[in-house]
Amino acid sequence: MATTVHQQITSSNSNVYHESYLHFKGVGKTLPAHESTWKTLDDVPLTREAFLDVLEGRTPVICERGFINKELAHKYEEELSPKLSPYLHVAGPDLFKVGIAQFEFQAQSAEDFQKRSDEKERYFNEVRKLETLHSDLAAKTGTNVWALIMAKIASLVPEYEVIVANEGPSKKYFSGIFRAINESTPIHCDWSPYDSLTEDWLINKITRQAVFNLYLSPVKGGRTVVHDVQWTEESLDFRDPSSYGYSPEIVQGRNNCTIHPSPGDLCFFNSRNMHQVFPVEVEPHPELGGAVEWRRPRLTLSSFMGLLPPETSGAKPRLIFWS
Repeated sequence: MATTVHQQITSSNSNVYHESYLHFKGVGKTLPAHESTWKTLDDVPLTREAFLDVLEGRTPVICERGFINKELAHKYEEELSPKLSPYLHVAGPDLFKVGIAQFEFQAQSAEDFQKRSDEKERYFNEVRKLETLHSDLAAKTGTNVWALIMAKIASLVPEYEVIVANEGPSKKYFSGIFRAINESTPIHCDWSPYDSLTEDWLINKITRQAVFNLYLSPVKGGRTVVHDVQWTEESLDFRDPSSYGYSPEIVQGRNNCTIHPSPGDLCFFNSRNMHQVFPVEVEPHPELGGAVEWRRPRLTLSSFMGLLPPETSGAKPRLIFWS
C-alpha cells in the first residue's frame, strides 16, 4: 500500500511537524517537473551579486557568518528573551516576538478570510508604539544592529532606494522584529501579493520578496530548510485551509538548502520559496545544571524586503522593508 503524507508525518517525520499539523492530508499529486534557476545548492557569502541573485531566485541562501560578534549577539539575547510575548494571531503553534509582524494582521486560514474588519488600521496603531525600539536597544547594547544591516544592504544596491515601507503620514510599516520560533512550522512561503490580498497593502505591489534573519542565540536544532519551489497559483492546490501551510507533497522531489542557526550569522533567502523551520531541541539549562532541561528561545532579528518598480520614468526602484 502506498504511504500517505499523513503516515510520513506521523512516522519518519514525526520530529518535524508540531502536533497541530498532523492533520495534513495528501492531495494526491505533485508539482510538474521544472528547470531549477538555482546556481548552487549551498549557501554563499553576502556580496552584491549574491544579494541580487537571492532577489531573483537564482541562489537559495546567503549566509554571512559572523556579521556581528557573539558577544553583541548575547547582549541582545539577554535584553530581549525576558520580553518575548506571543504573536497576537497565528493559525498554528505559538510564535513569540518583541516588535510587531504584519503577519499577525493577515488572513492566515480560510476562516480568517471570512472575518476581516479593521486589521490594517490596528497594525499601523501598533507600529506607532514601537518607533524607538531599535534606538532604545542600541542605547543598552552599544549597537543598533537593525541599522547596521540596513546600511550594509544599501551599500550593495546603490541603484535602489532602500527604505522602510510607508503608505503616508502615520502609516509607516515596522521593520526589524525580534522573534523566537521554537516549534516547527509547516512548509509555507511568504509572498505578500497573495498573503495580504484581503486589503490594499503597499506590500502587495512588490515584484520580488526576500527575508533576512540575524541569529542571536545558540540553540540545539532549529534549522531552516529552503525548498526549490516558489509560490505560483498552482500552489493553492496544496494549501492547508486551516493554517498558513502547504502539503509536503508540494516540495516532493525538489532540491533544498539548509540554514543551521549560529549567533552572529546573517542569512537571506527568497521568501517566495517554500520553507520550514524545524523545532528547537531540549538541552540542559546552561545555568541550572543538567537536572533542568529547556529549549532556549531561537531568537532572530528579522525583516522582509520587497522590490517595487519605479513610480515614474527615471526614478529609482524602491527596496522596501517590513516585518
